[in-house]
Amino acid sequence: MLVSYALNYALGGQGVRGYRWFNLFLHVLCATLLCAWLCHAVDWQAAWIAGLVFLVHPIHAELVNYLSSRSDLVVSCWYLGAMLLVAQGRWGGTCAAYAGGLLSKEVAITLPLLAGLQQGWNQVRKSWRPYLVLGAIGLGYLALISLNRFLPGSLAKAPRGWGEQVLTQLKAYVYYVWLFCMPVRLSVEHQFFVSSGLDAPVVLSALLLASLGGLAWRQLRHLPAYGWIWFALTLAPASLVPLNILISERRMYLASAGLCLVVAWLWQRAGVGRRTWLVAAVLGGLLTAMSVARNQVWASEVGLWEDAVAKGPEMFRARANLALAYKHEGRDEEALVQLRKALQLKPDYADAWAELGNLLFDQGDGQGAEEAYTQALRFNPSLEGVHYNLGNVAQGRGEWEAAIAHYQDALRCNPRYAEARNNMGQAFEAQGRRIEALAEYRQALALNPELAQAWYNLAVALEREGEAQEAGAAYRRCRTLLLADPEYQENALYQEFARRAQEAAQRLGGN
Repeated sequence: MLVSYALNYALGGQGVRGYRWFNLFLHVLCATLLCAWLCHAVDWQAAWIAGLVFLVHPIHAELVNYLSSRSDLVVSCWYLGAMLLVAQGRWGGTCAAYAGGLLSKEVAITLPLLAGLQQGWNQVRKSWRPYLVLGAIGLGYLALISLNRFLPGSLAKAPRGWGEQVLTQLKAYVYYVWLFCMPVRLSVEHQFFVSSGLDAPVVLSALLLASLGGLAWRQLRHLPAYGWIWFALTLAPASLVPLNILISERRMYLASAGLCLVVAWLWQRAGVGRRTWLVAAVLGGLLTAMSVARNQVWASEVGLWEDAVAKGPEMFRARANLALAYKHEGRDEEALVQLRKALQLKPDYADAWAELGNLLFDQGDGQGAEEAYTQALRFNPSLEGVHYNLGNVAQGRGEWEAAIAHYQDALRCNPRYAEARNNMGQAFEAQGRRIEALAEYRQALALNPELAQAWYNLAVALEREGEAQEAGAAYRRCRTLLLADPEYQENALYQEFARRAQEAAQRLGGN
């Protein structure tokens, strides 16, 4: 995934269009690989129906539009490519694709099981060596993510117990099937809640899943059974490991290929004729229209989160994100309303308290901002940005010692926080501690050489110390960074700093 982002950046920088086109390319590639695999494993008609449903289904709109969640697209390409290679008997390529999938996302660990089910037990017994290699690759991957502390670290930060997770995800499996069959309430934040006991939805979901599992086991070699097993297995890793978000459409991406197999089987059972093709065309057109409409929701940050709040009014995270979207558009009063509603739903939501503090600080309410920041740290003391903001509040009041203490707290949480170093240098300067201030500016720039404000502060401090040549170079560097910033034309403060830096550099003999 990171390699694909690096390629995107090399070709088009941070322009969104290139990333979205690449996501769309990956999605089309996945649909093509699914179709090609099923042409080998089943027949061409079922393959085309499954591939087309996968291509146009609106539940996949999130993954194409959500640029920072490309991992599901990348792992699905490797996974479906590996299944195609298994069907062709090309085991060298299969092992390479399996390794690529594991380096993209953990769900790839399930591939050997589905490959074995596709071939059948008798075939696996005859050609067991490739599965031994696949098993070794999988074990090596598990050892790697254990040794680098990724797996134990993730489990240690689990937001809920394993019992609650299993009970909740029993409901989630049924909910995912419903979303696939009736994609009319798609949302970036579904209204879905944790289950901590055997309530009616959990029991009914467990019974339904058990009955489907039993049918699949009895009809193991048939297309709908294999599709259901595919769906259940590829969802299992995200279902067993507790994650912050309970339900996510992007987790359905690879799993939905199994449900597409069931759709293809139903189409075959209906009898292939002119009427069947007409029904398929109508349903395909309807799914396409729904995907286009869903893309339009994703086209606007405000529209996306307004849609989420409308469909899930009790979801605190959706309201907090809508508040951020409103803030980006300068709609501060509406943002405050949404943040307060989010905090009514979840009073211990530290991030919402932090954003409330930011809004109040921007409006000049230092006291209210300080109270909100204090609440945020009460629920999550490791928020370095909140410590930093409290330092800014204290600095605005001229309380230099308090400001320095807050910046030091921020640096304890994140020793590489360059902005905290820079602002602490300003607080030292205000106290007349010039040597310490210079040291902080230099450390800030060692952490982030692109921090224009730190270059300006360093230049001023150097000029005061009589280091004219180095000060002039720092002024010029500051101005260069400000002029290159995309926000320069709209930011009056940046323009003023650039003007001052240019005047100072000329005064000191620079260009």
